[in-house]
Amino acid sequence: MNVQDGESTPRRQVLVWAAAACLFTAVSLVYFWPLPRHWGDHIGPDLGDPLFVVWVLKWGVHQIRLGLPDFWNANIFYPTRGALAFSDHLFGPAAELVLFLKVFPNAIAGYNFLFVTSFIASALAVCWMLRKSGLSWPAAVLAGWMYAFSSFRLSHMSHLQILIAQWIPLTLWFWDRLLAERKAKNAALFLLFYLLNLSGGCYFAYMIHFAMLAIFLSRAPTVGRDLFSLRSLRILVPVAVVSALAAAALFLPYLRISRAQGLSRPSTEIEFYSAKLASYFSPSNENFYFGESANRLLHQFLGDSADRFFRPENSLFAGFLPTILFFVGAWAAWQGRRRRGDNRPADPWVRGLALSGLLCFALSFAWAFVPLARVIPGLSGMRVPARFYAFVSLTLVYFSARGVDALLSRVPGPRTRAALVAGLAAILVVELAPWGFHVERLPREGELPQVYRWLRDEPSVKGLVELPLFGNSRENEYLYASTVHWKPIANGYSGYMAPSYDQIFNRILVLPGVVGFDLLRSMGISHIVVHVEPPIRIKDVRRWERRHGEEPEPEMEKVYGSEDDGIFVYHILTPPVTTAQDGR
Repeated sequence: MNVQDGESTPRRQVLVWAAAACLFTAVSLVYFWPLPRHWGDHIGPDLGDPLFVVWVLKWGVHQIRLGLPDFWNANIFYPTRGALAFSDHLFGPAAELVLFLKVFPNAIAGYNFLFVTSFIASALAVCWMLRKSGLSWPAAVLAGWMYAFSSFRLSHMSHLQILIAQWIPLTLWFWDRLLAERKAKNAALFLLFYLLNLSGGCYFAYMIHFAMLAIFLSRAPTVGRDLFSLRSLRILVPVAVVSALAAAALFLPYLRISRAQGLSRPSTEIEFYSAKLASYFSPSNENFYFGESANRLLHQFLGDSADRFFRPENSLFAGFLPTILFFVGAWAAWQGRRRRGDNRPADPWVRGLALSGLLCFALSFAWAFVPLARVIPGLSGMRVPARFYAFVSLTLVYFSARGVDALLSRVPGPRTRAALVAGLAAILVVELAPWGFHVERLPREGELPQVYRWLRDEPSVKGLVELPLFGNSRENEYLYASTVHWKPIANGYSGYMAPSYDQIFNRILVLPGVVGFDLLRSMGISHIVVHVEPPIRIKDVRRWERRHGEEPEPEMEKVYGSEDDGIFVYHILTPPVTTAQDGR
């Protein structure tokens, strides 16, 4: 089907695209129910990584509103500098959230907006790319659906930075268009989507360059020397300069901070998160046919070998229907060339997309990734090679769309074709649905305990630590609460744990003794916030207050207390004249 079929007028184009957008929106809202019902005070699927992402986004909003005075020096892991570079910066989504908050002043609703629209926009972007590639509307819509709700993406519902993939197909398409036709319009559109992808998250910002390399290697021979003509260079050189400067602004802080903090990923960790062959046959736990029942059944037949199908971040199975359509499409493409006896080179765009998929498929495995990580700067910082699947999936759904068109071409009559499309859509509705999507209540800023507003307004608070320490994702509760006051806190949770946090965690078991107070003073921490919750009991707090808060040599003084909330704040005093033994 010609790409213009069904799009004879601008009005019809708008109506068709509006219908596609409504379809993907409806599917997303149904899939993620009851999130639309609790839009303003719940997030899903848990309060682990999503809560951390909410903090990152709010930090970005905070800095953008101030004019970016200290973007990389986030308020966590105090006194460590550059703490934002321990994980994804999410600058682009934070900028979107700034605009959202101007209309709806609710950061939780803003996060949910970014979450749901990442599925809608990814489906639409793939659909648009496939229409431009010459595929029919039914094929493009179904393939966009396959991409947006793949097992890979459902397994990453806690990672917004991996869900925001809508800029990938647009960046790659206009990169190919720019190489084919060096025009100002193509340059501007490529730069727009390249910068949007670059600002969305570190993984895709880095990995997309491998896909771009594949497309360049496919397109360059067809362009020949004209690629380096003066006319071409007038367009390509400014694009290269702007792209390089933007990439340097993003990646150089990561390089500088990782060297200063000694951050690195051991090869054992990279191998653990790399794909195995079984990964490409592993659906997500969110798929209805791969839950606890499948787990028990596989272990019954395979024993411990079944564990290879349940590895973290390795749900790379495209789905039964998408996989079947992929092989149908690949076979139809091959047979079509043979029947025509066409010895001409394949379409450079399709060839580049296929080469991109093969390259990224190889890079998802440790055997290809680890050796390259030793020689390619920055690659070793990507601890999850399996995330290259986002680019493999793009190639896969292209050929799945060709498979749909191949089937439609063999079915006579518009009604029969419509019935086939409806049947395929019905299968996808069930197969790709995230069954049992969970949401968790998250208090809004105004609902957080009063102590955080007290910390915001108290000028003597220079740095604080909240106890008890957890050493895991429960620290995110402290991070989220810190968005009320934005004072530096020693707590933190991220892709890396700061040495300063490890020091405190290892020296202060529950409540600090003399040695613990000395450590906190040396770090510039002025206040301790104590929460009465396991393992801290109220009687432990009272005993600790008497021991370290009374004369003749008090280490601290209580400056805030709420019996109802079970939260107490203590100001660390200047060192006493004599030093007692550690009273932990």
